[in-house]
Amino acid sequence: MGLPLPAVAAPFSGAFRAALPALIAAVGQPRGRTLPNEPSRSRAPGHSGTFVGHRPYAPGDDLRRIDWAAYARSGELHVKRFEQEERRAATLLLDLSPRLLCGSPQRRLAQLRLAAVLGGAMLRHLDALAVVAPGGPPNALFAGVAAQEGLLLHLERLPVVAAPAAAALPLLCQRGVPQRVYWLGDFAGLDAVAPVLAAVRRRGGSVTGILPALASDLQPPVLGYQRIVDPETGASHAVVVDQAMAEAVASELAAHARAQALLFAQSGCRWLRWPVPAADDLQTAPYRGLAVLGGG
Repeated sequence: MGLPLPAVAAPFSGAFRAALPALIAAVGQPRGRTLPNEPSRSRAPGHSGTFVGHRPYAPGDDLRRIDWAAYARSGELHVKRFEQEERRAATLLLDLSPRLLCGSPQRRLAQLRLAAVLGGAMLRHLDALAVVAPGGPPNALFAGVAAQEGLLLHLERLPVVAAPAAAALPLLCQRGVPQRVYWLGDFAGLDAVAPVLAAVRRRGGSVTGILPALASDLQPPVLGYQRIVDPETGASHAVVVDQAMAEAVASELAAHARAQALLFAQSGCRWLRWPVPAADDLQTAPYRGLAVLGGG
């Protein structure tokens, strides 16, 4: 038996748009971090300029930048890194999975609103913002405060589509590896997330994972008859939830939350479970200080 998927909630009501400037101001100025062998985050490796060190070779690197003398000494491939002025930019990586239609408030609603607020802060303080959504339209690039409305239109037109996490990597690398990636999603399949984190880090980028977290993520199911629905297919199944099952589900949810945090820590990336406010809660408190997550 199949059930229809939940309706997609309209993310940007008139009230949200009216509150958006204050929410963006609450975020503050996004900032990054200093990478190894890099004097500051205002600098990035280039093809010319002052030599600043090496990093391990990664598939896809320009072979002309391999330091063969270093290879002769160590037996390991490294590429040379140079200084050049970096165009300060950030990338929002969004999960379009039907899984995000679940929850109350809907996780997709929270994700898109958070993307609008973080994106607005980036348009205010950085030179450019890229929006990458595997399975969705081509990568979109925005620049300047005047692009805020275009960003909102792009976000609210994104489809609901299942795409593997691995599809993110080639999209992220279309214009070279982005230095700052904010990845918004539910991170359900950690085995698929890990290779993307590792690949971006190997190429010198940073990732900040943000899960719009619902109270129900860690709560045991209600006792009694429950209908379980697969949000990607609409298939459903009725089950009886007793105390033992409820405790087992709560334990699994907690273990998954710990595994998410551990994966990002082991990958050298930042991780945040962002508590989702109620759909009609447009206070600035949930967004205050998110700019400190600028680096992975």
